[in-house]
Amino acid sequence: MTPKPRTWKELPPGLTAAHRALVTALREIRECSTRTQADIARDAHQEPTTLSNHLNGGRIPEESLLRDFYAVVEKDASGICELPHTLGSVLELRAHAKKKHCTCCSVGYPAATTASTPAEPQQPASQSVKEPELARARRLRRGARRHSFPALPERARVPVPQEEGDRHPVEAAELTWSETGVVARYLADGQKRDAGFLLWQAGRSYSPAEIVLAVGSCRTAGLHDAAEAILINAAERTDRQAVLNIAAALNGAGRHDDVTFMLTAAMRAGG
Repeated sequence: MTPKPRTWKELPPGLTAAHRALVTALREIRECSTRTQADIARDAHQEPTTLSNHLNGGRIPEESLLRDFYAVVEKDASGICELPHTLGSVLELRAHAKKKHCTCCSVGYPAATTASTPAEPQQPASQSVKEPELARARRLRRGARRHSFPALPERARVPVPQEEGDRHPVEAAELTWSETGVVARYLADGQKRDAGFLLWQAGRSYSPAEIVLAVGSCRTAGLHDAAEAILINAAERTDRQAVLNIAAALNGAGRHDDVTFMLTAAMRAGG
């Protein structure tokens, strides 16, 4: 029996991007069980109200409760569907959401300090956030202009009719990456850390096709630093084959400048 999609409550507006990403992942996992939420909660050793609170952004679950919840749904979904997130990725999202800095920041950035109470800088959550991505994008853009790379193998290329030039027409889908407006709003409101988290998440977890979509949407919206932050984070993935696959997808979409930019970022990440 395939689980039926649920209708979820709207998340509280004050949630950070990291907490919002965690709740979204938990909801997607919960959709994989056909049982009632009360049954899931009972087998996961928690009260139904506790699980409901976690799934509606009320509070961040303790690691033990999160593990039990995941194990129960994974058992329910066995032979029916594959869970959309691994336990490791959910625990990583939880770690990001638990970081407490200021009201508008999220993963990987040092806490704000005052002159009277200096604090030890916190270690970033990953290499990709040791400095703000948007500033790094501007520096890498200058570096990318000094590099050129050969075209990718012919099998990775998509033919383009000659009269259309060397670039595919922009498809309507390319303008509709759902997070484009959210990133733009965060940047307009000065919430660069929340914007940075969304761009980090896109670069580190999206498929090649989704990367092309997100980068194209940001470019179309004039958010060039944001597009390049996604490319930087994609270039710093530890799975080098995944990096090559993303570069091939960008090349196939006619985004040759983005291929150059991303390969430049990958070269620097590799030392």
